[in-house]
Formats: sequence, C-alpha cells, structure tokens
Amino acid sequence: MTVYVARTYLIKPDKLKEHNYWGKKLVALMKNQPNLFKGVKSMQVFSHMQDESGCKFTALWGFEKLSDIKEWKRGFKEIPQEQALRAEILELFVEGSYQSNILKPIKTLKRKTKPKTRQQKPQK
Repeated sequence: MTVYVARTYLIKPDKLKEHNYWGKKLVALMKNQPNLFKGVKSMQVFSHMQDESGCKFTALWGFEKLSDIKEWKRGFKEIPQEQALRAEILELFVEGSYQSNILKPIKTLKRKTKPKTRQQKPQK
C-alpha cells in the first residue's frame, strides 16, 4: 500500500511565476537524475485556492513503504542542487506556512465502473 508525504505551503501572491519556474526546475531534475528519486512512486501538485494572502499548494509524493521515504530524504539532501532548490523555494513561501506530513491510507475503496455501452442511433 502506498505511503505519502504531503508537503503543504502558501506562496506569496507576487511569487507565483517564480513558483512555476521552480517547479519546472524540479521536474527537469527528476527527469535528468532519476536515481535521486528512485524511491518515489508518484508525485502530484495540487493548488488549493488563490486569494490576497497567496496561493496554497500541496505536493503529494507517493512511496511504496516508509523506509523509502527515509532513504529518499537522506539521499536527496546530499546533492548540491537540493540546497539551491531549497533556498529558492523558501524565498517564495509565506513565513510559517510550510508543513510536511506522512500519510498512510487506512482503507481504500475501489469502485467498479460499468462498461460504456454504445448508444444506438434513434430509428427513423
């Protein structure tokens, strides 16, 4: 069962363009150096809302097991790009808004979907 790291933060309203640029740098790093992300099963970023106080985001990183998270964090901290990326993103945050939590699903429900049937053309 997948274990998630949820990182939630608020970006200053005047820093949204920089945040988008920063995200592209992270994605490029993930593509160019996949060994740094070998424990990562998935990653999604969600935008919550946008108002005068900023825009709230959640980055949801999926891992197969808890030990993968620990190994990923340890390995990622050792690279020079990580320090530069961290310094850049911290400048964009509303102070005190960053939170990081580990989420483990308790129960997962899977819905059965009905197969789509072709609609018949009305007869004339």
